[in-house]
Amino acid sequence: MALRQTYLSLKAKLPKDAESVLVMRGRGNDELAPSRELLEDFNRFKESFTQQPGYQSAFHYAWDKSQYARRFKAQIEGSRASMEKLRTIADRARAHDVFFICYEAYDKPCHRKLLLEIAEKEFRAIVDYSPFEPQRQDSPNTAHLKREEQLSLL
Repeated sequence: MALRQTYLSLKAKLPKDAESVLVMRGRGNDELAPSRELLEDFNRFKESFTQQPGYQSAFHYAWDKSQYARRFKAQIEGSRASMEKLRTIADRARAHDVFFICYEAYDKPCHRKLLLEIAEKEFRAIVDYSPFEPQRQDSPNTAHLKREEQLSLL
């Protein structure tokens, strides 16, 4: 039982007893989403990106140049409503897994991880930073292969 994070395309694959909290603007939890101003700055830097040493993508460039992490943390920590909502969610994560969800896959920096860091630091939340990986469902045609693989290890 922990506070965790994943992205939207994996939401349907979360364990049935897990709770999901959408942290994108307009999805009911705007207190935990980046401000419009931060998103606009980020997108402006992303659109202006040209290949530059030290940046693997326009996304990484915009994250750095917009000072996304610093600004987002200041936004959340400076808002009573944001901190109260984060505290409430962190408390629920003591009883069952709660996942912060937005659009970005694990190969990009994301504000979900910043929310985890704040919750851990400020509320001593139990946090699992590992990427969520859905349980693979074995089909009846491949289940015997798994058993054979286990036997070969003996």
